[in-house]
Amino acid sequence: MEYMLTRHTIDKPECKLCKEENPMQNLAQDMLYSLFNPYHRDKGKFDLSEFLREYLKEEVPLRNFSKPFFSNYYSRDFEKLREVRKKAWEDLKRKLESGELSGDDISMSQLVEIFFEEVVEELEKMGYIETSEGRFHRKTIRYKPIAEKIVGDKILSIALENLDKRKPGEEVTEMEGISIFTAEKIVDFDETIHSFDNIDIVESFVQSPRRDLEKLVARQSKHAEKCSYVMLIDVSDSMRGKKIIGAIEAGIALKRAIKRHDSELEIVAFNHRVSRVKGSEILNLEPRGRTDIGLALRFARKILAEKSGNRIVFLISDGEPTSSYNPQLTPWHFALKEARMLRNIDAKLQIVMFGNEKRFVDLCTSMAKLCGKSSVFHFSDPLNLKKYILHRF
Repeated sequence: MEYMLTRHTIDKPECKLCKEENPMQNLAQDMLYSLFNPYHRDKGKFDLSEFLREYLKEEVPLRNFSKPFFSNYYSRDFEKLREVRKKAWEDLKRKLESGELSGDDISMSQLVEIFFEEVVEELEKMGYIETSEGRFHRKTIRYKPIAEKIVGDKILSIALENLDKRKPGEEVTEMEGISIFTAEKIVDFDETIHSFDNIDIVESFVQSPRRDLEKLVARQSKHAEKCSYVMLIDVSDSMRGKKIIGAIEAGIALKRAIKRHDSELEIVAFNHRVSRVKGSEILNLEPRGRTDIGLALRFARKILAEKSGNRIVFLISDGEPTSSYNPQLTPWHFALKEARMLRNIDAKLQIVMFGNEKRFVDLCTSMAKLCGKSSVFHFSDPLNLKKYILHRF
């Protein structure tokens, strides 16, 4: 008996989630980044200040109007101002939903500046913000883990698009061993070290005295090792403002690059204390306290001492130490001692430096020299990760 398979089409009910898609969802990345980094400035052809100005002229008495919007109103006007701004915000979302405006027409930095509370509420509804506390632009934002991925994508697209894209996860070393990686160096074939794939037949003929392959030679293998990283992020009080934003951006970018190649990474925040940071918490770091670089390097050394392979420490800081965990050493000498101690575990030190003070530059240079096989990345602008000066030691 033959069966004929027929194709039936079934009408699926329309997805309510698709139908009710948040018109601001596609702008979430840009809104989150501008909320995280208030120093970021982009442009848009649609002037949101003029857009809100029209609502204010109609609804709220104007007193010497100029930006910022809150500064020119008495407290009795605040509630009315909130209502007017809410109305303008809903109208703006309607324009975006209908296609009258597109995301490219709007400056996200201006959007966050003018509609700060509305943007925060919108991102909370989307599930990117856990809590927000405070009033007006003094609100403290606590981001959810998913927000780091969103902000990280934006950071990479803005800051790292022209940087060297070498793989940091695995490094090819000069160590000898069995490996699929071959070097240019010709050595005598050793069956305990080399595989038959390493044998160079042509060179064996050339180097054999009687050309009868009495002597086999091989291309020396290169040995590949995994890297273990510790990232030290300075969260002392001096890092407030642009520096902490630059440090977090650098930290997220490095984390993304390292994790892409399945390398081990520990993130540590330090001031006069040290604490491990979960990857999803890096966006919520806040600066406070004094700076103890020696303590941070000591903590990194203890972590890496238990790891195998190449050991690398990233130190992100803005100034010389002001605190010492070791009561017998000054903050400066404690930092230098711990940089030197990294040699004991054959660790490399990569310093990401945001400060311009001569003493701090001298300290970073001295730490790199004492550690050996180190580099100092000097960023004159913490928010421009594409422009830096590199010194190798």
